[in-house]
Amino acid sequence: MAGICFGDLPEEVVMELFSWVAPESLMRLKCVNKSWYAHINSLMKDRAFVSKHLDNMKKMMLSSTCILFCCVPPFRHRNPDSPGQKQFKSLTVFHDDSDNHINYVCEVFNLPASLLRAMNSAHAFKSHCNGIICVAHLQEIILLNPTTKEWRTLSRSCLDYDDLTAMGVGFGYDSRANDYKIIRFGHTKFLLGRIQHFKTRAEIYSMRSDSWREIGIHLVFDSSPHLGNEVFCKGVFYWFMRTHNVIISFNMFDEVFHSIPLPDNLHAALYDHFISLAVWNESVAFLYSERSVTSAYSIEVWVMDDCSGGAKDSCTWTKKVTIRPDLVGVAYPLAILKNDELLVKTANGKVILYNLHSQMLRNSNIIEGLNSVLFWYFSYVKSLVSVQGGSP
Repeated sequence: MAGICFGDLPEEVVMELFSWVAPESLMRLKCVNKSWYAHINSLMKDRAFVSKHLDNMKKMMLSSTCILFCCVPPFRHRNPDSPGQKQFKSLTVFHDDSDNHINYVCEVFNLPASLLRAMNSAHAFKSHCNGIICVAHLQEIILLNPTTKEWRTLSRSCLDYDDLTAMGVGFGYDSRANDYKIIRFGHTKFLLGRIQHFKTRAEIYSMRSDSWREIGIHLVFDSSPHLGNEVFCKGVFYWFMRTHNVIISFNMFDEVFHSIPLPDNLHAALYDHFISLAVWNESVAFLYSERSVTSAYSIEVWVMDDCSGGAKDSCTWTKKVTIRPDLVGVAYPLAILKNDELLVKTANGKVILYNLHSQMLRNSNIIEGLNSVLFWYFSYVKSLVSVQGGSP
């Protein structure tokens, strides 16, 4: 292998071959020799190659689902002398027709201790797009690619957060502008006479220009979104507002906010229920479960239909399935996999798979390696996308 010369192959052939290599393997190949190191480094800075590589990684994942978890070990396994307990783990489930065995791989990302300390807030806003994680807490926003271990803290915003309470942060990709964007909104309080009022403000960050700017927002809120309930789907970011029984959407293309009501019959008892947003077959799904203290009585999966960019009047809801998992001790759902299986956490802390169509467990096969306290989790794709700003 060390004797292979890139000059012996057409450039397009080299690019095509490397575009199918997993990111961590590609980075290991840089150690072959100086020529490979220089060439692969050059490719990783080429946005056309990075985009092609990302597309190929998504194609390779059509028969599997990768979920990224931020977690800490169970309390009895924690080291009281270690300030940084957080871990990033990925679970890749390979889809097949087997009823007797779950094929999966669980990996741990070894990230720098300085990064883990910077991400030490369990209540941070978080989002993910194309291999990059965005974590925000108070005024600080961190962008991280766990696969390449590249990360940075963004410059301060254009709004004064000494008087502003952050309510929502979202990260996504604008395919029309070929730009990654971060949207953040919050409110300030002020008195008119003896009555307290709220003013909502919003700002957007462009990775291409590496800058913030304020944008208009017509919505007014007096509370924050329910943390852990936000998703990005087809150019639109969604937050669930538990106290208002609505979903807030932001279109990355036209940079407009909308408010989307929930199905009418779900409004009655949301405070006593587990709520989660997910993406199912390229649509936004709303997972709603009745539950006791330790386990769920039922889980309903609703899907948003006919929604044009998250606009309120264009959105309708359809209940796709009702699951009654009380006999198997399911506590709450985690994620929907590509093969229409639900990854669920049981009352005793185990992670299992539940088929949405057959409503059967896959032979009660327990997935090991995730016996941790989960802070947040989402579908994930490994990529070479850089967290650095600047025009292509």
